[in-house]
Amino acid sequence: MRNRQTGISLIGFILICIALIFVSVFAFKLVPPYIEQYTINKIFRQIAYNPEFVNATAADVRAAYGRQISIDSVSAVSVSDLVITRESGQLVIEAEYRVTIPLVSNVSLLVDFKASSR
Repeated sequence: MRNRQTGISLIGFILICIALIFVSVFAFKLVPPYIEQYTINKIFRQIAYNPEFVNATAADVRAAYGRQISIDSVSAVSVSDLVITRESGQLVIEAEYRVTIPLVSNVSLLVDFKASSR
């Protein structure tokens, strides 16, 4: 009686490796913009819920945001991109932006983000 071998073939192994490399490239390219988006949301919440900014003007909020992005090295949202409003007396800071992530040659990913202090 012959024993039948089980497992994956060399071609199957190569295809699995190619798929893992492809997924890894996506992950390594997508993680930094999402980390930056998390940082932007954190900055918005810090400013919006800071008691010093209860009666702050839009210029004060923009100045505070400008100082914070220089510390945290944020480049996706500039000071001029901020939309500053008040809802029920609470400061609300929002921004919408896009990040283009080059993958290979002329292939890129376009990711839309909406950051808010809510």
